[in-house]
Amino acid sequence: MIPAVDLSLGPSGVAAEVRRACEEVGFLTVTGHGVAKELIEEVARASRAFFDLPEDEKLRYRGPAETAGVPVYRPLGAEKLGANSDRKASLDWGPTLEGVAWPNDELRRLYGAYFAEMLHVADMLVRLFALALELREEALVPYFDDRSSSLRVIDYPAGAAGARAGAHRDYGCLTIICSDASGLEVETRAGEWLSVEPPSGGLVVNIGDLMQRWTGDRWVSTLHRVVGLEGASPRRQSLVFFHNPRSDARIESLGGGTRYEPVTAGDYVLARAAEAGL
Repeated sequence: MIPAVDLSLGPSGVAAEVRRACEEVGFLTVTGHGVAKELIEEVARASRAFFDLPEDEKLRYRGPAETAGVPVYRPLGAEKLGANSDRKASLDWGPTLEGVAWPNDELRRLYGAYFAEMLHVADMLVRLFALALELREEALVPYFDDRSSSLRVIDYPAGAAGARAGAHRDYGCLTIICSDASGLEVETRAGEWLSVEPPSGGLVVNIGDLMQRWTGDRWVSTLHRVVGLEGASPRRQSLVFFHNPRSDARIESLGGGTRYEPVTAGDYVLARAAEAGL
């Protein structure tokens, strides 16, 4: 069972539950986040319209990715998280992420609005994480800014059952996911695959390898995957927000646990992204 947390209760009211989730499975679902349903629907609709374009039109945004702060398109099979190339395409954007161009003004407006909302939710989570680690609520806030995170909208075309995104661990700090269909699964410490199903209007949150490293392995970054159901799998779309520390932030192990050599957040994330072919 993936723990569920109501953020409207405030950081001190749910810190113990967040600690348990991060120590045991590295995943939780959250409600009370304050993101308007209407905005989520608009972002999803405009993104779906982009993915519905002919492939030769979308490939205009594949590269070369040379301009920071504009999107880049990654076609079906561009990323390989497991043994085989993933059955998904994506449109990736962040203030410092290098891309090609905005496909249209509507996407630019909507992605900017959604990014701002995700920054607010992520700030709540960072403060929660600090309390869950028995630190001051503001202890981790200075490590983050409004430019080092990114948004990825993923389109999984309808098709056969089986792996759609291979089993992997996220390599950053924390990830916030909003999906329109089931299929996300997480592996427990016992090796069992659990379906991750957020409550209506809820978001999925998981921690990545950098957060596990930061906590000295007290918290766990967990293998997860996206699979299609038996028979024909419906189309699936996910809005994925990766929240990472400032690129120049020095990450050292907090408190007890495994002691790792300090790393610079930006160098660590870029190196791990390169391993995934991004």
